[in-house]
Amino acid sequence: MATKTIELARIGTLVVEKKYGMTYEEFAEDHLFANRPVVIGDACDGWAAKEKFTPEFFKATYGDREVNVEGQTFKLGDYIDLMAISTKENPAPYPCKLQLGRDYPELLPDVMPRFKYAMPDRCHSKLMPASMLGGAETLEVFFGSPGGQFPYVHYDYMCLHAYITQLYGIKEFTVIPPDQTPYVYPKADNQWVSEIPDIKKADLAQYPLFAQATPITFSVGPGETLFIPCGWWHTAHSVTSTISVALDCLNASNWESFRQEINNNFGKDKPLKAKAAQAYLALIGNVLKTSELAGIHL
Repeated sequence: MATKTIELARIGTLVVEKKYGMTYEEFAEDHLFANRPVVIGDACDGWAAKEKFTPEFFKATYGDREVNVEGQTFKLGDYIDLMAISTKENPAPYPCKLQLGRDYPELLPDVMPRFKYAMPDRCHSKLMPASMLGGAETLEVFFGSPGGQFPYVHYDYMCLHAYITQLYGIKEFTVIPPDQTPYVYPKADNQWVSEIPDIKKADLAQYPLFAQATPITFSVGPGETLFIPCGWWHTAHSVTSTISVALDCLNASNWESFRQEINNNFGKDKPLKAKAAQAYLALIGNVLKTSELAGIHL
């Protein structure tokens, strides 16, 4: 089947498309290794979560579980009730997150099989020390209400690729390419987070370089997966009540960026640790590349 492509948004040469029926080879060439975002219209077609993950399901099954959102503790059922009555002008606190692997492992089969576009993944390789991932959560469920906005502009920690699958409701995303990093004013102590509190209302007197940025905004709906490549700055807000699944990924396409993040994290304060980490990553990078070419996932 030929790939079906729909253009979602364009600013100058920056284009975000939605694609259906895309082969892995096309995705790898045009997006994964090209480091270009895309909305995949049918990546999660095999997931039970596509029909199952609704506010009603989570309230009925996990309503008594406690969640912490922006320093406030809620029963999940109460938070879902709050989502239902929230408005754009008065949204519920955001984001409400569930860590699937740690706290809801029984739901993991509902987000399987892992779609082909997020394979192979070195985050879960037996050769990858968890400490090198810096505690990054690689599989989360996000809940949001109308007007709920992610609290900062960022790229995904450790330069991992992000796959955001929208399962319920509509979410609006804004992305900014990595080569515009100086325009978003990365924080000195958190280089993956922007100093600008709200890019839609950026104070150009305080952040004059942001005038040169070209953010591109588009919507993602139920059953669609947004691929955000490593280093792409992004933020999102819910247009309606929303449930989405976020998945991070590390492979050959972002391996060198990941190594640079490791160096940035340890290089100044722990140079010997950084040097040892780089030597180890160079070694296992070659091992993993060889095994992946052979179809073996270590």
